[in-house]
Order: sequence, then C-alpha cells, then structure tokens
Amino acid sequence: MFCARCGEQIPDASEICPFCGREASIHIDPPAPLPAVSYPRPTALTLPVIIGPSGVGGWLLFFCISLTVLSPLNILMRASAGWRLTSPYLLNDLAGLYGAVVGTVLWLKQPISLMLLRIYFIIAAGVAVLGVLNLIATALRTHESLFLARGFTGALEYVGILLLWFAYFRKSVRVRNTFGSNI
Repeated sequence: MFCARCGEQIPDASEICPFCGREASIHIDPPAPLPAVSYPRPTALTLPVIIGPSGVGGWLLFFCISLTVLSPLNILMRASAGWRLTSPYLLNDLAGLYGAVVGTVLWLKQPISLMLLRIYFIIAAGVAVLGVLNLIATALRTHESLFLARGFTGALEYVGILLLWFAYFRKSVRVRNTFGSNI
C-alpha cells in the first residue's frame, strides 16, 4: 500500500505513515444527495401554443374585403353600363360572385372556408387559362404579336395577382393559425 499523503510504500495494515507521520489514507465524505426535482407530467389535452398572428386581419382582411366589396362593385358597374348575359365577361362575373361568397365565409371564419377557397382558385385558374387561350386565338386571327394584343397586360396582371394570392394562402402563418391549416 502507498501513503496517500507522501506516496511512499508502507505496510498494508498501517494507519499512520512512518515516513511523514500523517494519516495514511484520506477519508472523503460522500457527496450530499441532490434535491429531487419534480417535472410536471404532460397532460393528454394540452392546447397548442399559437405563435404569430391569427384571426381575420392584415392581408387576409384585405383579400376578404376585395372579394366581398370590390369585386361585386366592379360587376355592378359593368351591369349599369349595359351588361348582358352574353357578355364575354360572364364567366369572370360568375367567378366574382362566387368569390364574394368565399370572401364572406372566410371573413366569418367558417370551417368550410378553405375548401371553398380551393374551389375558388380552381375556377379563377380556369378563367385565367380561358382568357389566355382567347388572347392567343385573337393574336393568331389578327396576325399580331401575342405581347402586343389588346388585353395581354390585363391577363398578365390577373395571372400574377392570382399566383400571389395562392402563394399567400399556401404559406401564411395567419391563415394556418386562423383556419388550422393552409390550402
């Protein structure tokens, strides 16, 4: 055995080192036990924490107002100027009226809102495709460039705005927090 103080070899049964005269072993008290920490048990019915905006506000409110107020006003202005059922804008006007219904349902935060919104985007995409096909047919019939055709900038604007709104409803935190998911 070796002395714990000076490191010299000493007989095994020695309690005091013959070389340094001190106690041959060091007694270390065991550490005090740590206090028990209790962690709360997770409950089965915890509500999710909503981080970020929720409710109808911001861009979502702007979208609802444009569908429920501005779109019907545009239809009424065209109707007062001689709108007929054979109008080339009929499909666009019907999509606008359906959009007013969708905007109202979104504004009221109804559970069916996102399904109706998906249908609205499908209808709006159909209107955009038909409008672009009509532009192409007109450009071919008149032998003009498609980019110089009357209505090209309006169709490009419609498609761009439609894509921006679709991207908003796919990625928006407000939409996810308000309706539980995105489209």
